[in-house]
Parts: sequence; C-alpha cells; structure tokens
Amino acid sequence: MENYSFNNEGFSPKELLDRSELDFIEKNSSSLHKYHVTEYYASLAGSEKNDPVRMQFVPDKRELVTLPYEKSDPLCEVDNKAGRRIIKRYHDRVLFLVTARCAMYCRHCFRRYYAGSAAEDVTDRDINELVRVISENENIKEVLLTGGDPLILSNSRLSFILESIRGARKDIVIRIGTRIPVALPSRIDDGLLSVLSLNRPVYVFTQFNHFRELTSKSRCAAEKIINKGIPLFNQTVLLKGINDDEAVLEKLFHDLVYAGIKPYYLFQGDLAAGTSHFRVPLARGLEIMENLSRRMSGLSLPVYAVDLPGGGGKVRLFSGSAVPEGGGANGDGEAGFFRIKNYEGEEYLYPDES
Repeated sequence: MENYSFNNEGFSPKELLDRSELDFIEKNSSSLHKYHVTEYYASLAGSEKNDPVRMQFVPDKRELVTLPYEKSDPLCEVDNKAGRRIIKRYHDRVLFLVTARCAMYCRHCFRRYYAGSAAEDVTDRDINELVRVISENENIKEVLLTGGDPLILSNSRLSFILESIRGARKDIVIRIGTRIPVALPSRIDDGLLSVLSLNRPVYVFTQFNHFRELTSKSRCAAEKIINKGIPLFNQTVLLKGINDDEAVLEKLFHDLVYAGIKPYYLFQGDLAAGTSHFRVPLARGLEIMENLSRRMSGLSLPVYAVDLPGGGGKVRLFSGSAVPEGGGANGDGEAGFFRIKNYEGEEYLYPDES
C-alpha cells in the first residue's frame, strides 16, 4: 500500500502577491491564520486582488478585525468535547479531529483556533479513546473525520484510523471532510483509494466554492473516488465577493452534479474572528436561494444552512426561519439580529449584517 508524505513547509506564490501583501504577512505572521497554499491551487488564481480563487488563500488586513460577536471558536466546539480529539454536539454523531494540517489554509476557515496550529497529529491513545466512546454509546451512528484535513495523513495512518473505527463498530457510518480534491487532487492516489474502498461505507464531503475550482484534475480525482463506490458530497460556503451571485452558484452546482458530486449544503458564514469581510448578509443568502430554487432542480440545489453561534447546532434556513429583530448591524443605532430556533426549539441570535 502506497504511503503519502505531504510537505507542509509553506509554498509561497510570491509572483501573485505585491510588496504590501508580502510585508503584511511577514509583519503579522504571529496574529494571522496560517498562510499556506499548494502550487496547484495557486495556479488557478488570477493576479487581481478580487479574484475568487485568490481571495480564498491570500491573507487580508481585515482578518485582524474582530467584531464583538465573533469568536475564535464560534461553534463552541471546545465546550462540547467528549475526549481530547472528540467533539459531540449531536446525540447520534461525533467529530474526530485527526490533524491540524491542511494542504491549504482557507482564509474563511471557522476552525482557525485549531487548523494550522502546532497540534500534533492524532495519536494511538486518541484513536483508542474514540474506539471506547463509540463502543460504549450505541446512539452514535456516524463518525466524521475532520481537522485540518484528514487526507493529509499517510495512507497507512488513515488506514489504521478507519480500520480501528470499523473494528469497534461495523454499523458505524464514516464521513470524511476534506478539501484535497479541490486543493491537491494528485493526492487521490491508488493507495488512498484502496484504503477508502476497504472501509466502506465511507462518504467523502468536499468544499468547492467556485466553478473555476472544478478543473480536469479535480474532476479526475472525483471520478476516481466515485468509481470506488464512495459517494461524494459538496459543502459550499457562501462567500462575499467569491460566490454570492446566482449565476456563479448555478454554474457551480450544475457542474458539480455533472461531475457526480451532490451539492449538499450551502453554508452561511460562521461568526469566526476575522472573517466578517467574507460573510454575506443572511437576508441576501435567503434571496439567492429563493431565486435559485426557481431555476434549478432539487438534484442540483443544496440545503442552505447555518451553524448557530454558541453551539446551537446546524439548522436549515428558509423563508420565515430567521425572524429579524432590530436594525441592521451596519446601520444606525444598535446592531440588529435574527432569531433562529435550533433543532431543539431553543432560540439563538445571528447578526443582521445587511
């Protein structure tokens, strides 16, 4: 079985950055979310600062601005830990943080408190703890491997994790959250495909945010995964200046379906510190989805959702699900909010940034 080793030592596409950007990164390296991008993904970007691919990996001075309602851990994952690497916010599934490393570090990342940090990769002790938790709790039906990016791990290490989970509970559904098909499609090698196939049922969830990310190489990587009997789903993040446009999203979702990837979620931006410049006003997001629902089939249309701040969990957004209260956050007077009920009927506030 092939083994994969990823050099995560900071490829820097300097030809894409001007002097002020390079100086900014050097001066604020200790305060910024880690800067790293693959040479492949950087090659997809244009030189314009508002290029939708470029904006996803080039640090911006607005990342140093934290609004009052933004948090380093906006989903309160640390408060919902059931182990050193285990997060349990729902009764039927757990998240397992297998690594803090990524092939590239997205500037809109909501888990920047962990991704890109110096945290070590998952240990045998961590894996044994997960095995114990899922063995003792039959209500847990799914394990989501996340991080960081799980597919950064070597094939042998990933195999050990999957086999340990499958050995503990044969009925467990395993999900893997990854941007590897987007950022480093060459990683989808025969050894990795064998590991995934031998541990089915495995579901892979990736994140294509713009149709330009669907290249011949990423389509080929997706096809290899699908041909091994592994379903592929996509979770797009709604991002200002990148994909907050009906035509862009319509093409993205259509192209995903054509590539055999089901558009699963369109996520409203999380309230992560330093990401306000990426967030689309929730009212605009609802408008976009309403317009797309008139133009696209259910096969191509994802569910619009938000992870509520304060650990409220994931909820679907639709007309009437978010009740406005007060004025806009960027208008006169006090900031306004939307009241949104979670799956348990509890109310949470999400800012009205219109």
